Amino acid sequence: MNLQLLDFDSSEDAEGVVCWDALAEPASDYNPALLHEVEKVLAWAHDFDDKGPGSLENGANWDYDLQVLILGKDLKPQRAITLFETETRQLTVQPKPTSPQSLSLSLTLSGSPAFVQAFRAEFDLE
Repeated sequence: MNLQLLDFDSSEDAEGVVCWDALAEPASDYNPALLHEVEKVLAWAHDFDDKGPGSLENGANWDYDLQVLILGKDLKPQRAITLFETETRQLTVQPKPTSPQSLSLSLTLSGSPAFVQAFRAEFDLE
């Protein structure tokens, strides 16, 4: 699967848990495409292990943290609330950004060695 807007960097701890971090702040025209990429990643993760997300220390295979700020020209950044619906595989952002508001998005995924190997293969990451 190809990602155009999410560019992941990774780090690994002593137990083999890898964290993948992506930051994105594209022009407002790319808001729908950016949110769609996040949906694809989260849908894939749920398909990998539908028990997650959860604490890796408690036995989950993966977890994530998604932070979204809505940026306006003359307004202070506003933190958005996000919800990923596992049944519909859709991401909801509230409040919904309007043109010309852009998004500043941070997505962190952490996972077990099996999750990491599958994630690398699926999204062609090194």
